[in-house]
Amino acid sequence: MRALKAFLLGALAVGALAYALLTTLALTAQAGGHTIDVTVGPLVFVSVGEERDAIVTTFGPGVVVLALVGGLANLAAARLVRHRAAGRVDPVD
Repeated sequence: MRALKAFLLGALAVGALAYALLTTLALTAQAGGHTIDVTVGPLVFVSVGEERDAIVTTFGPGVVVLALVGGLANLAAARLVRHRAAGRVDPVD
């Protein structure tokens, strides 16, 4: 249960932060009248483009992948901390 909690909290935190940063980037691009594509290889994070008379913003699956990576990193860090603290008596009761 601790592992699931560590994974979910890490994924939620990284996902929310990534979404906020990408939204800020997209809004800045829209305000400046620019198009932008933030990708890593075939993985799309955000894309701002023009279609006819409208500016279209698309969030790709990269945001979810980034959240999953953040969850895995938090899980690894939690396991490392738990492993290093093994055998120590917690003075707080």
